[in-house]
Amino acid sequence: MAKTTHRPQSPSESIDHLNACVSSAGAPRLLQNEATFREWVVQNQIGISLTILSTLLAAHNLYPSVQSFTTPFFQMSYYQPDTGLYSQGWDDVYFVASAILAFTAVRAIFIDWIFRPFAKSTGLKKKTSIRFAEQAWLIVYDVSYWSYGVYLWSNSSYWGDFRAVWAEWPKPSASAGMKWYLLTQLAFWIQQIFVVNIEERRKDFLQMLSHHVATSMLLGSAYIYRFYNVANVVLSLMDIVDWMLPLAKILKYYGYEILCNVVFVLLILTWFVSRHVIYPALCWSIFKNIPVALPYGCYSGKTAVMYTANAYPNRFAYLFGPYLNEEGPICMNQTVKWIFLSFLLFLQGLSMLWFTLIVKIAINAVRSGNAEDSRSDGEDEEGEEEDEETENQSNETARAALADRNSNAESSWRRANGSVRTRRGHGRVLGDSDRKALLGRIGCDKPTHD
Repeated sequence: MAKTTHRPQSPSESIDHLNACVSSAGAPRLLQNEATFREWVVQNQIGISLTILSTLLAAHNLYPSVQSFTTPFFQMSYYQPDTGLYSQGWDDVYFVASAILAFTAVRAIFIDWIFRPFAKSTGLKKKTSIRFAEQAWLIVYDVSYWSYGVYLWSNSSYWGDFRAVWAEWPKPSASAGMKWYLLTQLAFWIQQIFVVNIEERRKDFLQMLSHHVATSMLLGSAYIYRFYNVANVVLSLMDIVDWMLPLAKILKYYGYEILCNVVFVLLILTWFVSRHVIYPALCWSIFKNIPVALPYGCYSGKTAVMYTANAYPNRFAYLFGPYLNEEGPICMNQTVKWIFLSFLLFLQGLSMLWFTLIVKIAINAVRSGNAEDSRSDGEDEEGEEEDEETENQSNETARAALADRNSNAESSWRRANGSVRTRRGHGRVLGDSDRKALLGRIGCDKPTHD
């Protein structure tokens, strides 16, 4: 069998050949890593989350010596057998962390394995199916937690009486249901900060990020300061409208315009009553009923008894007392009141901004007969939607243009042979076979012939 011989390259040809290798392989690889890291994280959420949780669970079951460390990840801490209630402490952080991982996995499972396949099977196109899956997950979460939150609220002493919200503060313990509800809600909102940063950014990215950060800080601080009752009321008022807007969007995706408009009207009415009537009434209760129902002073974190009427024991350190020691003093004064009230009013400001946009949508619907959410990036504009092949072709065209500028040798090859199409693998842009074929054609990986 004869072997093919190759003409020896001159030094200049060797340099050009080396430049071609460096330019084509180096720059696109860097671009690839930057462009697909976020996509890789999105596509591997299930694996990443379940791997961490399963590793912790395996260590918990296989190594009894580490169970004191792993147990707080899987069950709530600080149970009090004599009362059947739960107190709080730093071990709650582990439970929140595992809940964040669980929400990440469950959300991705619902979106990727249930809702997106369902949307595609019913004829929705790629981008619309993604939006449908996201909205459907929000409905599942918000309906579940709103129902449970209202159940806790309706069976409490402060149902219909905001003044009673402050009667038990700062009670040193909470029921298992209330503690689980607050910790998992906190985990959800922290996980939403993660979601809004890894997924495709929308027009209202900054507003959503601000909302999620403020909500997480407010909910975390409310839990540490033992404002369990206030947190329950606020979350119940917020969650009721958070599932109605996704429902209206889903109806729109499927062309049920009449039902969409009916739900949209109910959304506007519910939003106005819950967020701009009842919610401000709660804020007014904080302003008016403190310090009437809750006198200023410092309380024992263990017994909830006020032991000093000096609400300012030092300049600033008392503000962080509950964060450092769950049994330490918890002080209530005008500064603490206004810190929490400011966070609540900030959320009210965001709600007013979004309500203004929703009213604009309603006005457009009356004029045109079609409700369109102006907060997002044209979620269901099918005229702007590309299929996967078109997106890949556009991405490869841009990548080829960058490579052409970096390498004269590669430019010559591309002019002669045209653009190489690539396949988008799971979490990657170029497959191994495609990369080798590309390097082979530009002379970086020359084949040998027998």
